[in-house]
Amino acid sequence: MLIDYLVTWGKWNWLILGAIFFVLELLVPGAFMMWLGLSALLVGVISFFAAWGWQYQLIAFAVFALASIPLWRRFAHRV
Repeated sequence: MLIDYLVTWGKWNWLILGAIFFVLELLVPGAFMMWLGLSALLVGVISFFAAWGWQYQLIAFAVFALASIPLWRRFAHRV
């Protein structure tokens, strides 16, 4: 059932998820949801140009989210 739902995920779902993460960032401060939102938006934007399966989208989201951790730490130390 979850697999059937993930198969239907497209670019708009990633953009909506990114917006949800940004709203959560406003409600719960800490600058962590912002990076997840950026990762989701990046996957959504890439999906406009590349036709890839949901597996690759999830992997890309995980990679972008993990790559954003050092960026977040670097940004947090400057501010």
